[in-house]
Amino acid sequence: MRESGDSRSTSLTFASLASPLARNEAQAVIDRLQLRAPRLACQLDLLKSPQPESQRAKETFVAVSRIEIAFLLAALIEGRTRLLVLEAVDMLAAPTTGAMIACVPDRAAPFDAFLNRGGHIMDEMEPGSRVGVLSHRVRAQLQALWPDLRFEILRGGVDRAMETHMRRAEIDGLVLPASVTEHLGIQGIVAEIFAPEFVLPGPGQGTLVVLAREGDEEARELLAPLHSEDSALELAAETAFHRRMLPDQDLPVGALARVGADGIAILGGTGAGRQRISVSGATNEAEAVGDGLAQQLLSHSSTFTDLLEGDFPDGLPEEPDEDATLLGGLAADEDDERFDGDLEDLEELRGFEDLAGLREEEPVGEDEETEPYEDEH
Repeated sequence: MRESGDSRSTSLTFASLASPLARNEAQAVIDRLQLRAPRLACQLDLLKSPQPESQRAKETFVAVSRIEIAFLLAALIEGRTRLLVLEAVDMLAAPTTGAMIACVPDRAAPFDAFLNRGGHIMDEMEPGSRVGVLSHRVRAQLQALWPDLRFEILRGGVDRAMETHMRRAEIDGLVLPASVTEHLGIQGIVAEIFAPEFVLPGPGQGTLVVLAREGDEEARELLAPLHSEDSALELAAETAFHRRMLPDQDLPVGALARVGADGIAILGGTGAGRQRISVSGATNEAEAVGDGLAQQLLSHSSTFTDLLEGDFPDGLPEEPDEDATLLGGLAADEDDERFDGDLEDLEELRGFEDLAGLREEEPVGEDEETEPYEDEH
């Protein structure tokens, strides 16, 4: 540990995009850090997105698209900034080579929230109402709960979704992560928040991460007053689950990890969430616990049916997209009663054996059908 009078930095430079959500999230981290380390000066540099709006409008993300993450990482690696603040849900879907997680602040509410200009909850919406969502995960679960409503995936991130709902009034309601509504200061139009037994969050939801260049241990030390070890362990479990389950696909998969007195537990499900599995273990095995959950889900044939149904609620398209190509080869084998479907070639399943970890060793934790998951925070 350095002495107080040595060459330790007394200031930190953060960078974020200039969009309202990205800017507010970075500023929130800075404000909380300076409350806990008042002698540390922090600066926020706002960077203009290099991505044309027309291209951003084709992607699904929360605050920052993959191209924008690559742009921000280049600024970090090249030394134009020292730190980045990102939504964990965005970071998980993009490579972060050359960077490390230097800090995970306390996790905000990881749940999903329903926004409605008239203050109506979902049960009060008229049949046929159009509700915007940001992922296949949310659409699959909500469509099963409210089959008379129309859930449409909005692309282009939260800022564009808010414009679609509030300014253009093109949709009747909008589902966003509850933490995002706090960062935007729009809690007043939140009609309801969905408990995880109804809508299972996505991996990393409600978590911000601070990235630094690999090897910048001084930055990690300076950020230590803001770091939450419990939140970092939960993110580690959910990251391992995401890495095994859906490395770079927007598939209808949810997971929520919680650290408790007895260790860490992670709950996961696919599609509409009819089947949920919980795996638990010691906190020092957080990554193995998350990976074990993915292995167990992938070992069930019904998982792939859930993924297909959730990804294509109106039936498979004539020209399969990337997700259909990934999953469309899974089929029923007449000699194996565990699989029941109408796809033709079970040979495709071999590609999933590594993903599922179908090996002789047993996954960490116990596989059990669960009752509604209780939030311990």
